[in-house]
Amino acid sequence: MRGWLGLQIVDETTDTPDFPEHEHEDALEPRHLIRRSNVVLRAGIMMLAAGTSGLRVREVMSAVARTVGIARIRAQVTYTDITLTVFRRNAFRTQVSEIPAPGVDANRIAMLQDFARDLPERATVAEVDAGLDAIERTPKLYSLWLLVPLVGLACAAVTLLTNGGWREAVAVFVASALAFRLNRTLTRLQFNHLAVVLVSAAVATGLYVGFTRVLDASLGGPSNRMAAGLVCAAIFLIPGFPLVTAGLDLARIDLMAGVPRMAYAAMVLLALTIGVWMVVTFSGASPDPVPVLDGPAPLVWTVLLAASFAAVFGWATMFNSPLRMAITAGVAAALGNVPRLLLLESGAKPHVATFVGTFVMGLLCALAERWLGYNKIIMTVPTVLVTIPGSAALRTLIYFDRADVTPAIENGVATALAAIAMVAGLAAARMLTDPEWAFTRPEAGGSWYVGRWFQRP
Repeated sequence: MRGWLGLQIVDETTDTPDFPEHEHEDALEPRHLIRRSNVVLRAGIMMLAAGTSGLRVREVMSAVARTVGIARIRAQVTYTDITLTVFRRNAFRTQVSEIPAPGVDANRIAMLQDFARDLPERATVAEVDAGLDAIERTPKLYSLWLLVPLVGLACAAVTLLTNGGWREAVAVFVASALAFRLNRTLTRLQFNHLAVVLVSAAVATGLYVGFTRVLDASLGGPSNRMAAGLVCAAIFLIPGFPLVTAGLDLARIDLMAGVPRMAYAAMVLLALTIGVWMVVTFSGASPDPVPVLDGPAPLVWTVLLAASFAAVFGWATMFNSPLRMAITAGVAAALGNVPRLLLLESGAKPHVATFVGTFVMGLLCALAERWLGYNKIIMTVPTVLVTIPGSAALRTLIYFDRADVTPAIENGVATALAAIAMVAGLAAARMLTDPEWAFTRPEAGGSWYVGRWFQRP
């Protein structure tokens, strides 16, 4: 039947003629390409779900693609999904996959990167799938009963770094440990993530305020350093991996990955700050800065260095970092925090001190990767978290709530500058030590490039 334009009109109510078998849709599907595409996408999704940057996700996907015989891929990586197109001969295939919820697993990042680096020149899809299965079945390195006191220790250590005394550190230790346990329970029950953050922050801060008042009553008077622990009790909720990897992605103009990560980190930080603000407002606690630690200089510096190590070690174990890498990250934080604290002591602006400190920490993590063969990214993130401006962020919200605009703006600007300086220092260290960050061309670097001394031999 033909229409008035001479085109054939098909009546869908009648039976259509049978097509030859080789033109059937199933027969036209490139099954070999489907299997290869699936395993490449699976490796990328596992990497993305572990919390690493878009660059590292693409690196693992490219390595898997090469070993299964795919010469060219294109991948768009955001914070929660990947759009992958693979090409082989004259065929191509596009797939999309997403992760159910963002998370962090530093050990899985290290295992996937090692797996991708050690892949043979050629391997079957079944062999690659078997390797990914083994990684997926690997249990967490630390049990919850061990993480609870370690997280409490990390938060107590940050309290000392923000000029808190022993009383504040003890109260933070107990409050943060209990709040972390609650947070894991609510997360396992799959409550809304931002609601879990807000409730956990409020519980941590409320417990801290209650414990400090018990200590005040027991010891005969209040402490003038009580404000130091208001944020520290809930600081385990800081979205360290998303915040740092977002900054690194944006530094490489990887907007598809960096912008969603930064948006997520900002929402979590806002929920955290609101939870703390609610308790501070109802309790009447003062968020004003506290005096610096006093005492003999050797004792004060010993406390600060030990606290830097303990804070980062506790965070690293919370991120499921292998023990040796957690220890190395703690040492890098202690050493890198020295120039930062010296600059602050000499009167330098906080964001300048933060830039120098994170730059040194980034260099130390690069050296650990070269000399010890450790994974740089999973050491770097917990290391730089000792520079997070949590107290300034809280004061910004509280002063705005009190309509005290001038100090609110001052603290807001200080928070923004410190966050930018933290990412800028880390990005500068990456550009100095890693040609993938310093250059945009595929074959980057040369004998003159200083970063070659930081690469694995």
